[in-house]
Amino acid sequence: MGIRYGRVPQGSREVEWHIVSHIDCDGIGGFARLLRARGVEMEKLPETKYPCRGVIAPLWNLWRDSRKEKKRAVQADWLEVGGGTSIHEALYCHLFTVEETLEIVNRCRESGVSVNSFLLKHLDHAIRPGIANPNARIRWLVPVNLRGDIQYDDDTANHVSCVEASIAPDDSIEMIHADILHRLKRGEHRAKHLFFMAGGILNHEGKIDLLRKERAKLEGNIGSFSNLGIWNVSEASGDGWVFCPPVVSGQLLGAGCVTFQGRLGIAIQGHSSEPSVVAGWIARWLEFIRSAD
Repeated sequence: MGIRYGRVPQGSREVEWHIVSHIDCDGIGGFARLLRARGVEMEKLPETKYPCRGVIAPLWNLWRDSRKEKKRAVQADWLEVGGGTSIHEALYCHLFTVEETLEIVNRCRESGVSVNSFLLKHLDHAIRPGIANPNARIRWLVPVNLRGDIQYDDDTANHVSCVEASIAPDDSIEMIHADILHRLKRGEHRAKHLFFMAGGILNHEGKIDLLRKERAKLEGNIGSFSNLGIWNVSEASGDGWVFCPPVVSGQLLGAGCVTFQGRLGIAIQGHSSEPSVVAGWIARWLEFIRSAD
């Protein structure tokens, strides 16, 4: 289960790909390792904006909310229409300019929405035309950084949990943001972290198997949407970076975002019968981002 990072050297359009094991690191940790290996000094990594403590309340809230929830999508809902039996893994990315990134940020600020929810809404919109049930309420796995809430000796190790955003095709950006915020306030990420901690007694292979089974449930999520946030580091060169979380069996795709030195980079990788399908996802995602009011 590899996390992919793409370095785009200054003045080049070629992407130099790096893979970091998700068992060893989370998205932030893997990126920090790569940057430090290139001489960038970072004493402290980004910390959570949503600290959560306790055991009983988060677990109770997760159980109660799951019972109240509307019928959720299953894998059959996001299978490709007319997809074949052969599955290809394809990866596509795009790096915005500083000016384009600033325009996106300003547009979101003027509309009173977060960049994260803005990107997720348009991603969800972009992938729906080719799936079996485009009208389904679909779940997206959204990783949550727990640094500052938990602490390990290695600051690049897995300090991550998640919430699962539930999105219907007509949900607004504001509704998506409110849903994610509700889950964070209820401690969904804390409850899921407690479940992950139960895997601490497993060996390396056991942890991989646990993560795969968790993400491959029939009644699960279509894939991960992960945003590593904003990284402005003084020692860095003029390189650009893109990032993409892993995709496991049962998921259709993974999408990642990172803003490095003022430039937003996005990437999608997916399981598809045709690589051109994944290319279509990112093309539509870019179209919706650029044309959004």
